[in-house]
Amino acid sequence: MRGKSSLISTLLFLFTCAYAYSQETHPSKLLSTQCIDGGWRFVWGQLLTPARYLNDTVKEKPIQVPGSWNDSGYGDTGFGTYRVTVQLPEKVINHSILLPQINSAAKVWLNGKLMDELGVCNPDRTKYRPEFRGLLIAIPDDTTTIELVLQVINYDYSRGGIIGEPIIGPTSSLLRPINTQKGIENIFAGSLIAMFFYQITLFGLFQRGKPYLYIALICLFVALRAVLTSRGSYLVPDLFPGISVAVWKKIEFFVVYAVTAIFPHYVYSLFPAHANKKILQGFVGTGIILCAVVVCTPYQIYGQLLNVFHIALIGGFIYSIMIISRAWRAGNPDARFILYGIMASIPFIFLEIVQNSRTVNLRFSLPYLVEMGVLIFLLFQVFLLANQFSKAHRKLETVNVDLEAKVTARTAELRKENYVREKLLSVVSHDIKSPLNSLQGILNIYHKGGLTGEEMKSFMGRISENLASTINLVDNILLWVTNQLKGVQVSNTSVDLYELVEEHFEIFKSIASNKNIGLVNEGLPMLVKTDRQILSFVLRNLIANAIKFSYEKGCIKIFYEQEVSGFRLMVDDNGKGMPEEFVGSLFHVKSTVSTAGTNNEKGTGLGLSLCYDYLKYIQGEISVRSVPGKGTTFTIRVPLPL
Repeated sequence: MRGKSSLISTLLFLFTCAYAYSQETHPSKLLSTQCIDGGWRFVWGQLLTPARYLNDTVKEKPIQVPGSWNDSGYGDTGFGTYRVTVQLPEKVINHSILLPQINSAAKVWLNGKLMDELGVCNPDRTKYRPEFRGLLIAIPDDTTTIELVLQVINYDYSRGGIIGEPIIGPTSSLLRPINTQKGIENIFAGSLIAMFFYQITLFGLFQRGKPYLYIALICLFVALRAVLTSRGSYLVPDLFPGISVAVWKKIEFFVVYAVTAIFPHYVYSLFPAHANKKILQGFVGTGIILCAVVVCTPYQIYGQLLNVFHIALIGGFIYSIMIISRAWRAGNPDARFILYGIMASIPFIFLEIVQNSRTVNLRFSLPYLVEMGVLIFLLFQVFLLANQFSKAHRKLETVNVDLEAKVTARTAELRKENYVREKLLSVVSHDIKSPLNSLQGILNIYHKGGLTGEEMKSFMGRISENLASTINLVDNILLWVTNQLKGVQVSNTSVDLYELVEEHFEIFKSIASNKNIGLVNEGLPMLVKTDRQILSFVLRNLIANAIKFSYEKGCIKIFYEQEVSGFRLMVDDNGKGMPEEFVGSLFHVKSTVSTAGTNNEKGTGLGLSLCYDYLKYIQGEISVRSVPGKGTTFTIRVPLPL
């Protein structure tokens, strides 16, 4: 509870400080400043100088400042001339006029004198050049009457004109909040860049770290927006003045529109089991289309898609809240903190959407909304991560407490395992040695003339069968020992089950013919993705086992089929079968015993236990169904590789 209270208190403190500080440092809130927000006149389609106003009859119309000329019914792009006269209450010294934002090139006259130019203010599109900055116009000392004439040209933005609020005041008073605002923006940007590197580091450290990658990208994109936009610090454009405004605007809108695809991806990567992938693909497609329009079209086109982005972003939030709510109801403990973080950031993002909307014309200006929203969301993420680390630390302490007992228990287990291995090697050496001794005895008798050629031929089937069984046993032992020393390396490749079964039937063809056993491949060509060596090892042992326990003139059939999550393969025989009490001990080395086949073939029972162990490496499983006197069916199931 104390952790939650601290988190809520921190959020309230951040919001209160940001709002109060923005209000106190706004130039219009400072003492001895005056807003020039009334009495402006406007001429559309003409660039007039003060001399023209004196010599010509000019038809002016009133216009709202600050505000876009779009709001007064003029076109998105074009040019016009603003004029206003201000009567000061007394003579001023060291005063200036601040024009914080003009879209997008301008010339300014003060009392008939050209004072400054923003960009290149030329009606010829080939010569015109916009610029990212405001204007600070010094007022001559002892001035009481001010006449401002502004030529404004806009060919780049969807909202042209004097967007920022013009203010008159002491120069130092006007500069201080500007510098402060830039400092705050750079602090926000620096914090987000730091979080970007932090999240990228987490992405590299964790195997399933995609959520950290998406959060890192969001941090980077919001930081870029903070140093590129008209409400930001213009830090990056100031560092690279040779790059045109059009390029910076494309970067700004590209990173903003990209969030449409990145944020739903973040939530999907956290809770894929509760998300709809088709909806995710819709958001990704929307983001890609928006970004492609930014790259391929001018601002007049891609800037008009801002409302489309707003709708997509709101839809992304709704989609994310639904997914996280499902995960929370399903018992995921992390979903609650993530949902709280999103819900806490939504008001800031919503206010930013309303503030920038092309359809809702509400006159208010709240700074740092997006930055505050993202940082608050990140605060919840950091809290969640700290909570996870705290749990892991407590768990580690618990593990350390009973570590000695676990080591003792594990030592006892290792002793048992060593005993099993020694016993296993003893059994294997006996079963390998016995058939070789028999073969050596037969060959010695034959060489001494004790057996004729015809008599020797009668032994060839049995000799071949014993050799094949011994070779299979040696292969099993070698594979087991190798993997005990070097470990099992899984390599998933495409395997045709039909071809694999036919290859193994060819290996056992001679042995099966000695007992007149038929080998039937019931399947059709079918490609699966798995480890060929492990599957071949299991199949070889199952076929050998089926031949061993099949009667003469029996039949061994192999079936296989595709399943939703992988494939299933069955080896079926109509041999002697086994009692139910034997089935449970088939796959365990500790309890395996050598059972004679239908022709008294010998074995160790090792093959089936190794099949059981090796299938685990590919997340497979093996089961058996057997009826004494009727036969046995072994079934293996192998899932798709991860």
